[in-house]
Amino acid sequence: MEIQIEYTSRGYSLSITGPAWNAEPCEIRFPEEVWASFPAKETMRNELAYITTLVPPLILKHPTVWYSTPKPRFLNFYEECFELAIPNMVELIPAEESGDILERFRSILRHFPGESTRKEMKRLDSWNPRRVILPFTFGKDSLLSLATLRNLGYEVIPVNIDERVLPRFKAMRVSLKKQLAEEYGLTCSLVENEIQLLSDWQVLEQPVTRLHQVHIFFIYLFAMIPFCTYYRAPTIVLSNEYENTLNTVHRGGHLSPHKIMQGHMISQRLGRVAEQFSGGQITAVNLIGILDNFSIHRILHEEFPAYGKYRVTCNMELSEYSRWCHDCYRCAQPFIYFMALGRDPFSMGFEASMLEEDKKSLYSLFRQAIHPKDDFHRFVRDEESLAFLMAHRRGAKGPLMDCFEKEFLRDTEKREAKLEEKIFRLQAKPGRSRVEREAAGLYQDFLAKYRLRKTRS
Repeated sequence: MEIQIEYTSRGYSLSITGPAWNAEPCEIRFPEEVWASFPAKETMRNELAYITTLVPPLILKHPTVWYSTPKPRFLNFYEECFELAIPNMVELIPAEESGDILERFRSILRHFPGESTRKEMKRLDSWNPRRVILPFTFGKDSLLSLATLRNLGYEVIPVNIDERVLPRFKAMRVSLKKQLAEEYGLTCSLVENEIQLLSDWQVLEQPVTRLHQVHIFFIYLFAMIPFCTYYRAPTIVLSNEYENTLNTVHRGGHLSPHKIMQGHMISQRLGRVAEQFSGGQITAVNLIGILDNFSIHRILHEEFPAYGKYRVTCNMELSEYSRWCHDCYRCAQPFIYFMALGRDPFSMGFEASMLEEDKKSLYSLFRQAIHPKDDFHRFVRDEESLAFLMAHRRGAKGPLMDCFEKEFLRDTEKREAKLEEKIFRLQAKPGRSRVEREAAGLYQDFLAKYRLRKTRS
C-alpha cells in the first residue's frame, strides 16, 4: 500500500495505490482564503498523511505501507493513543478482541523516506487573545462551550467538519447552521474531509468496526490550526466532559477510561501538540472537562436554552426517527434529564418515551451489577438516581419510573443531599488558561444555585 499526498488550491489530495488495493484521490478542503494564507502547509501535510491513513491498512489487513512524506513529528503520540483506545473501540464489536487488534496494529510496517522535521510554524503577529476557534458539532458539549464563550465576551469562530459518512446528519446540520446564522449572526466555517471515507468500513467493504474513532481527534485538532492563523485566534476550545476520564471495565476485563480520546489526559496532550507544532503560538483548552453530564445538560438547558434548542446528539443514519435514535444511552440520559428539569422531552424532538421497559438496559441505574473499579458506571448511576428522583417529584410516568419507585426511591431520598453535592459541583480543577478559569467561575455560580434549589414541586 502506497500513500501519496499532494497540495491543492484548498488543502490536500490523498491517494492510495498498490498491487492489492487502490483508492481514487480524496481531498480535505478548507475555505480558500483560510488555506491561502496558512504558513505551515508542508509540516501539516507530513502529519495528515499518516493520521488520515492510520486505520485503512489495519482494517484491510495490509502488512506494509509506503509513504511519500517524512515520518510525522508526533508519530509516537498517535500510536500510543491508538493502542490505549483499543478497548474503547472494540467494546461493541464482538468479532474484535483487544489483543488481536493490538497485535495486528503493531505488525504493520510503515516506511517513510526521511525522519521527522521539527520545523516550527512561522512567527505571526496580531494575535487576539479574546478570539477562539471552536470545533462545532451541534452536540450538547460544543453548544455549551459556544454559549459559555459568548457569555464571557469571547469572539467565537465555530468550525464544522463534514466527514462525508453521515449524509442524514449533514442535511440536518445545514438547516441548523442557517438558523444559527439568522439568530446569532454566527457563520459556521466548514472543512470538507473526503479522506475520512478511506477509513469507513462500509466504503472499504469490510465487517463493521469502530477503529476509525481515534484518528478523527487528531484531524479535528490539526484542521483547526489554519483557522487559528487566518483569524489570529490563539486558542482551540475542545469540548470533552468529565465522565470520559473515569475508568470503566471494558469487554475482556480491560480497565481504562470510558472514552480515553476525550478524557483529561489526551485533551491536555493535544494542547501540547498544538503548542509544539505552532512554536507556542496556538494551544488547545477544554472548558467543560470539569463538568459531569447532568450538570452540562442542566446548565445548557436552564441557563442557555436558546442554544440548547439546537442540540443534536446521536448517530441517526440508520434510525427511523428524525432527531434522536431512541436506542442508546445518549438518548436515554437526556430524556430523563429533561423530565427531571420539568422540560417536555417531546418538545426537544423525542418521538417515543425512553421510560418503557425495553429501554432499561440503556440506563446505568438498572444494571444488574457494577464492578468495584468501574468508576464510570457508578458515577452515572448516581446521576441517573438523582434525575429519576427529580422526575418522580414532577409526576413522570412509565414502566421504568415504576421500577425506580419500587426499587430505588427510598434509598435515593435518603441520599438526596449527598447526591446533589456530588453531582452539582466542579468535578476537577480547571485548566491554567484564562478562559478555562473564567468558565469555571461561571459554572461554579450556576452549580451553587442548583445545590440550594428545592427540587420538590
